[in-house]
Amino acid sequence: MMGMQRPRTVPLKHERIADALAADIQAGTFAADEPLPSEAALGRRFAASRNTVRQALAALTEQGLIMTRPGVGSFVTFHPVDAEPALGWASAIQQKGAVGHVRTLSIREVAAAELPTGLLGSIVAPAERLLRIERVRQVVGARTISLERSLVPAVAELDGLPEQGLVDDSIIATLREAGLVAASGEQWVDVGTLGERDAQLFERTAGSSVLVSRCVTRAVDGTLVEYAESLMDPDYFRLHLTF
Repeated sequence: MMGMQRPRTVPLKHERIADALAADIQAGTFAADEPLPSEAALGRRFAASRNTVRQALAALTEQGLIMTRPGVGSFVTFHPVDAEPALGWASAIQQKGAVGHVRTLSIREVAAAELPTGLLGSIVAPAERLLRIERVRQVVGARTISLERSLVPAVAELDGLPEQGLVDDSIIATLREAGLVAASGEQWVDVGTLGERDAQLFERTAGSSVLVSRCVTRAVDGTLVEYAESLMDPDYFRLHLTF
């Protein structure tokens, strides 16, 4: 009787090469928009065949770290995004040059009790109900780098939002059109782990570490404009504060 085959635990050679190059890219050894060494040079560095190197480069392409131009070479597309409180994620990614898009998963009405307990007593919502907006942000290769959940007041001006969608795929633009403009805010950033459902969206294992940003913005009169909770891939985001 043949024994049961054990799951593979040792990465294949092209996976090890891809991991090593990904670490170099994320550390800045290979700068954004710069070419990687040639396939021949990488083959010598890792004592690997050209086919193995190509498999590693294909894996990096799927991760959104590089792009390959036939006959020219492979170029770094990875741009780490600074998580600056005054800068929206879309603007931050655009300014860093990272190619990406946002996908709205759902927009639905919920009770005000959806706000975290610690905020319920300190924030007055201008409506009895809230709209819950769930989105993912992706880079080249459709890799998810952030999962964003926002709670905004369900004011009359946003009645058709679940059917019509966001203005220019932007929550800020949508709120501005509805007369909800942030005048002040607070943000907390710490380290968390992915639950089962969120891990599936990131295509990572449950329990993987992520950056967790919680941000609340208020209008001039102190009422709620938006509460946003973002789970961010630490390979793509970092916190940058200016004093």
